[in-house]
Amino acid sequence: MIENQLPPLKSALFIDFDNIYLGLRQLDEYAAEVFASKPSTWLKWLENGMPGFETAGGGTTPPQPQRDILIRRSYLNPRDFHRYRPYFIRSAFSVVDCPSLTSQGKNSADIYMVMDIIDTLEHKTHFDEFIILSGDSDFTPVLLRLRAHGRKTTILAAGPASPAYIAACDLVISEDVFIEHALAASKDRSQRERIRPVAVTATPELLDAMADKLYAEASANGEILATQLPRLLRDFPEFRRDTNWLGYFSLRALSTSLTRRRPDLQIAEGDPWRVIVSVPKRARSRPKVSGKQAPANNEDSMRRRILERVKQLIAEADEPILMAKAAHDIINTIGQQVLESHWLGAGTFKNLLQSYDNLPFEIATTPSPGFLLDPRRHELPSEEQSKAEKEQDPELTAFSERVSQITGIPNLSPHQYAIFFTALAEHLSTHSYNLTTTSKAVRDLCIERGESISRAAVSFVLKGITYAKHRFNKRDTPLRLARVYRNSVLTRCEDAELELTAKEKKLVDKWILDGLRKGK
Repeated sequence: MIENQLPPLKSALFIDFDNIYLGLRQLDEYAAEVFASKPSTWLKWLENGMPGFETAGGGTTPPQPQRDILIRRSYLNPRDFHRYRPYFIRSAFSVVDCPSLTSQGKNSADIYMVMDIIDTLEHKTHFDEFIILSGDSDFTPVLLRLRAHGRKTTILAAGPASPAYIAACDLVISEDVFIEHALAASKDRSQRERIRPVAVTATPELLDAMADKLYAEASANGEILATQLPRLLRDFPEFRRDTNWLGYFSLRALSTSLTRRRPDLQIAEGDPWRVIVSVPKRARSRPKVSGKQAPANNEDSMRRRILERVKQLIAEADEPILMAKAAHDIINTIGQQVLESHWLGAGTFKNLLQSYDNLPFEIATTPSPGFLLDPRRHELPSEEQSKAEKEQDPELTAFSERVSQITGIPNLSPHQYAIFFTALAEHLSTHSYNLTTTSKAVRDLCIERGESISRAAVSFVLKGITYAKHRFNKRDTPLRLARVYRNSVLTRCEDAELELTAKEKKLVDKWILDGLRKGK
């Protein structure tokens, strides 16, 4: 029995079919067809609490409440999209025909939707949530009215939506999340595509040694960020760039294979993704001695030795000690039985330390990757800026922050944009474009180059290039892609009514293009 489970939301759903279908088709034609011909698929996703939903920053949100979608209305142009009408009728939608009223194809869907939404406010059923599937910023006043009446609002904008429209709602479903999780289009597509065979060049012994190395490192504080993995793997002379990640072709594929060799490791999603410790239920709570179960007093003795050694390390240190460094010292001092026992059953070094009472030192988990210190003598290091950020022009820094705040454009450094466009061109040279798979692949390629660029930022740039009417192909160069995106940035500023001077437009060039120009 699940305790404290929230009751389902009573929701009303309104869809500007033409707007969403055409917006999705810009990004992924196959996804647009799934949306139009299988509404029951994404309806179920909405009703089940949107599993897999991510925030704008890329992290997963707390579980969303389930929904009872009591009103379902779809507004479409019958001349252009009549063939999709039966699919929605079979999924219990009321379909409102909105024929074109002008020679440019403009219909009255938005007016019908506004009137129906306002009428629904007075419905005998008190609807908790209004879901609007449209990127039309004309709905902003409606969202504000719904908020004034204390109703939750959720939108899906398949296209570049205005910041004001996004700010007016409670929850935004991004197109890439909708395509990947609600439509499951990328999953269907991947089943049809031929998977490249893996020609592994590493021996099982080498892979086991690498997996053991990852566990030894991850067991310090429970995880290893993806950006830290290449540094660890370079300790093995067989690991070189020209081996294509030992035949796995990507850091992610190699890391997945390594975690499968140890049941106490697994991949955790996030931006960046990471390798985490997951202690099996059958893990030993006490170390082995000569192949036999160690007595409890031996475990107690080891606990005392570990604590005394950590206290000694901190007393001798002039500055906070990296948790991983302290963990390696414990392993070298006390022996491999520390790892074999999964840190006396605690799973990680950090968990073991936190199990002691009245510690005479402090455990700091931030800034990453975690420190041990005596607060009377030590001061935690501040979050260090990257070299690229330190070298950036202060004028450009202030400008990019202002533009990012107003428009939502990712505030990456010129160096990070150069890494991004180089990775994107490399991926496109061997793979066809798809928003879901390309965003994941480019995110991972950036990680392999030491830059953690969130998947949300990657998707934003990809969509910006798409909305600029560019069609990705294998002949795309990094500079060509950057120039298309630069134009998209200028358009985004215009849409947000951010008027740029001639000098500021040159700053946009410096921001988006200079990292590539200097890299030549």
